[in-house]
Amino acid sequence: RKPSGRLEVIRLMEVMDSMLEKAGVDKLIRVTGPSQLHNLLELLKAEQNIYNIVFHELIRQVSVECAERGQLLSKLRQRYVGLLERIPEQMKTLYKKMMAQQLVDRHITEELLYFKDSIGQLASELDEVRERDCKVTKEAEKSQEDLTAAIEEAEANANLLEEYRELYELQRRRLEEQVLLLAEERDLWSSAAYDLALKIIDRNQLSLVRRLHVSGKTLTNILKHFIVLLASKDTGDLADLQEETEQFRERLGHVGAAIERSEESSQGKLQIVCSSLNKRLQHVHSSDSGGPTFGVTASLLLFFQMLKEDLEQYGGEVQLRKMESLRSAASLQEHWTELGQTVLNRHRDFAGALSAQHAALEEIKERAFELYRQYNIRISGNN
Repeated sequence: RKPSGRLEVIRLMEVMDSMLEKAGVDKLIRVTGPSQLHNLLELLKAEQNIYNIVFHELIRQVSVECAERGQLLSKLRQRYVGLLERIPEQMKTLYKKMMAQQLVDRHITEELLYFKDSIGQLASELDEVRERDCKVTKEAEKSQEDLTAAIEEAEANANLLEEYRELYELQRRRLEEQVLLLAEERDLWSSAAYDLALKIIDRNQLSLVRRLHVSGKTLTNILKHFIVLLASKDTGDLADLQEETEQFRERLGHVGAAIERSEESSQGKLQIVCSSLNKRLQHVHSSDSGGPTFGVTASLLLFFQMLKEDLEQYGGEVQLRKMESLRSAASLQEHWTELGQTVLNRHRDFAGALSAQHAALEEIKERAFELYRQYNIRISGNN
């Protein structure tokens, strides 16, 4: 081969500059690719191909003068090319790891933001529960004040009633004394009239009149004894009737209060659940992406637990206790109603008709039956 001269080196330099200019290395012409890193790697690959061509020609020119020097340059070029080929692979691997880390960071950021929103919603719900608790506490305090005022008023009424009772007792004692005086006068006049009648009978020998008088006196004593016995029986029955009606009022009041508390608790829980579910629905509709469902699932589980606990009030042992209390009150009401009818049946008029209080008692019985039916519906939760 002919040794390379200075002219070939200059031509090779011009060719290299021309190839670099066409490749657009100095002008940083953008190469289409999925990312900036791919653009850079494409430019490096094009530039590396140009350098390989130039190196190959230089090695050929040097090998003409010195084969060993050419071999050294060839080996150096191969090592250099191997090094440059490994660098893009390492850069691609590093880029993939970096992009994966960015995706993980973005996902973690979204999780944190959603968790923050869930915490904010739970905090707002907790504030609502606290406000409701404060409201209920204020209502309880107001009820306590009203109850205290009612107790004071009841005590005042009790004192007034005691004064009326004392006045009544005083008046009753006066009337009893007057009745005793009248009875003594009546007995005196009756005894005088009896003695006078006996004298007339003895004088005129009227035996039939004597027998009629004795029979009338015996009948009067029997009627007095019957009246006293009936009054004693009525007094005992009325006392039992009053005691049983008081017990009935207390038991039915306890049943009604228990039902009211249960319904108020159920209403409060349902309002909380409905409000929270509406907020969850608004959040789901306003959110663009599905996002994680951890907060929604936890809230739904909490709502299901609340509804399950509230549903237990309408079944099982709680319902049995309420139904037993209601049956006890109904049995007591049936007993005192029968007792009242027995007392009223003793006091018919001369024609044998019942008094007007009997119709009132029947009306009370019908209203009590309707009240039992309504309480039974409310206890079973079918209202």
